[in-house]
Amino acid sequence: MLNKYAFAAILVLGLTVLGVTFLVHEQLCEVSFKERDMEVKAVLAYETKK
Repeated sequence: MLNKYAFAAILVLGLTVLGVTFLVHEQLCEVSFKERDMEVKAVLAYETKK
């Protein structure tokens, strides 16, 4: 039962990070969420087209 809720929480967190990334992708370089022992960090690395 606990694994079911943990999976749902991780899924919601991942979808939230993806949603925020798509909303602010032009201004985004790095997003970091830190809570107690856990840190989630998303870094956008890209090269501009010329």
